[in-house]
Amino acid sequence: MGEIKIALKKEMKTDGEQLIVEILQCRNITYKFKSPDHLPDLYVKIYVMNISTQKKVIKKKTRVCRHDREPSFNETFRFSLSPAGHSLQILLFSNGGKFMKKTLIGEACIWLDKVDLRKRIVNWHKLLVSPTQTH
Repeated sequence: MGEIKIALKKEMKTDGEQLIVEILQCRNITYKFKSPDHLPDLYVKIYVMNISTQKKVIKKKTRVCRHDREPSFNETFRFSLSPAGHSLQILLFSNGGKFMKKTLIGEACIWLDKVDLRKRIVNWHKLLVSPTQTH
């Protein structure tokens, strides 16, 4: 379905740890839109999930990038929590417009326990079709 570029880092503050998530850009979006020349309005939803309970702890959303198949979001989100025991669920959506429903394009999951967050890391993550996604 394409890829999303994300930067991650952990910072220590006087009031505890902070997880910093940067949603940078998307590329190679292969979802079949209405027509080949259709330029979608795309946005990203971020869920911080507690691994043991599988519950969403925090949710955030980027702005909508209009008429762009390879949008650059360049948005930074700060979460006041320890990354240990959490995962990130990253969902790319197409904003359907006034009379059309929103469409899930793809998703990526990042297990924060498996990432060294002492320094800023930037990676491309494959967007996969969600098991609940239907076309």
